[in-house]
Amino acid sequence: MASASLSRASSRLRHWLRSSCATARITGPTFVRRRRFSAVDNDSDASTSKLASTRVSVFCACWPPGPLERDVRRRISLSGIASPRLTRIDSGRMAAILLDIDGVLHVSGEPVPGGAEAVRALRDDGHRLRFVTNNTTRARERLADDLRALGIELDTGELTTTPAAAAALLAGARVLALTMDAVRGDLAEQVELVDRDAEVVLLGGADETEETGRVFGYENLNRAFAELEAGARLVCLHKNRWWQTSRGPLLDAGAFVAGLEYAAGVGAEVVGKPTRAYFDVALADLGASAEEAVMVGDDIEADVGGAKAAGLRAVLVRTGKFREDSLVGAEPRPDAVVDSIADVPALLREAG
Repeated sequence: MASASLSRASSRLRHWLRSSCATARITGPTFVRRRRFSAVDNDSDASTSKLASTRVSVFCACWPPGPLERDVRRRISLSGIASPRLTRIDSGRMAAILLDIDGVLHVSGEPVPGGAEAVRALRDDGHRLRFVTNNTTRARERLADDLRALGIELDTGELTTTPAAAAALLAGARVLALTMDAVRGDLAEQVELVDRDAEVVLLGGADETEETGRVFGYENLNRAFAELEAGARLVCLHKNRWWQTSRGPLLDAGAFVAGLEYAAGVGAEVVGKPTRAYFDVALADLGASAEEAVMVGDDIEADVGGAKAAGLRAVLVRTGKFREDSLVGAEPRPDAVVDSIADVPALLREAG
C-alpha cells in the first residue's frame, strides 16, 4: 500500500515537472457524515466553530508564482449546490506536507471536523507528513498521544516540537527556564536547568491553566531580567502574541518576551516558527526540499510568513486563529486559502 501511494505521488511529481502549472477544477463538496461537537453561537464564532463549514472558499495562486488566470468564487447555496471555480495551481508536486496542530487539527482539544480523515487521505495519496507545532506546554509524547486520541494516526517521531529543538540548540548550557513543567523533562535531557547564574534565559509558551500565571508572574520575570542584565542570552520557544481557544483569543508568551527585550535592551533568539531553522529541521526529517513542500496552518505570520520565507508554499485554513482581516495587506500572501484541513486533500488531488 505504501509503495503504491509513493508511486502515485512520484507520478504527480513527474507530471508537474513536465508542466509548470496544472489546471485544477474545484468541484462541489463531498458530503461526509461527521460528529457535531458544538453549536455556533453567532457569526463571529464561525471561523473557530467545531462544526464543518457549509461554505467552502478557496483562492489559489499559481505555484510557482504567477498570475491568477481565472477567479470564479465557489458559492454554496442553502440546498448545498456548488458552482465550480477554475484557477491555475501547481500543487501536484507537493509530496511533503507540514501540518500545524493547534487551530488546524484541533481547537482547545476539540477536533476540527474532518481532520483525522484528511490526514488519512493525505497519507493514502502518497504525501509525506510532518506535524509541526509551536506548542510549548506539553511533552512531545503527550502531544502525540493527544492527537491519537482525536483519531489522528501518527508516530511520535513525526512530531516536531520547539522544546526538543531548543534542547538541541542549547545543549550543555545553564538555562533559567520560564516554561510549563510538562516540557522541562524534554529540556533537561540536554541542558542544565538552574535558578541563578544562567547562561540562557528561556521562555516557553502560555497555556489555559493557572500555571501560566505562576510561570510568568512578576517574581519570575524580574529574576529573568536580572539574569539578562548579568549577560545571559534571551531565547524563546516562540514569540506568538496570542492564540485561539474555545474561550476566545488568549494572550501568549510573546508579550512577556517583548517586555524583557524592552527592559533589558536585548533581542530574543526565536527557536520555533516562523524561523527558517525550524522549517529546515522539519524538512530534513522528511528528506524533502522546500520547493517540494507545503505548509498548512492557521497563522498568517508564523505559518504562512515563516513558510514562505523558508521557500515553502503555504495553505491557510479558516479555523483556529484565522481572521478574515488578517488577509488584508498580508505580505507574503498564502498560496491558497481553504475553509479547513478537510479541504486540503481535494485541493491537492484536483491540482495534480
